[in-house]
Amino acid sequence: MNDKGYTLIEAIFQLVVFVLVSHLFVLIMLWFAEMKSTMLTDEQTKWELFVYDVNHSLQNVSAFAIREDRKRVSFQTANTIHHIDCYPNIIREQINGGHVPMLIGINKCQFNYTENMLTVAVEMTSGIQKERSFYVPIIEK
Repeated sequence: MNDKGYTLIEAIFQLVVFVLVSHLFVLIMLWFAEMKSTMLTDEQTKWELFVYDVNHSLQNVSAFAIREDRKRVSFQTANTIHHIDCYPNIIREQINGGHVPMLIGINKCQFNYTENMLTVAVEMTSGIQKERSFYVPIIEK
């Protein structure tokens, strides 16, 4: 049986544990706030849908070209010719004469193509810059 009672060392140890747990709690709350502001935004959702659409479109490409001003990408899949164009406030895809908006609400965008890698760089209206690279598998006939 311990008759010495509550010591100063025990109190310091409990205080240290409490401070560590409270710091961990604060870090988790800050991380959650950051994730909520970046991952759940409307712009992030639009961007990820755009990335999915571009990735899906770049399957079985037989010919690929990029315009000199880096504002248009043209490629052919099977019997379909695709054009993806950058305009003020929108990126749209033209397929067989029809236009499909892919990403709305941008300030500017640019395409870059080197060694079978297509890089799309976009600045959103909020100033956030996004960039993604895609592998373009060109199938030779």
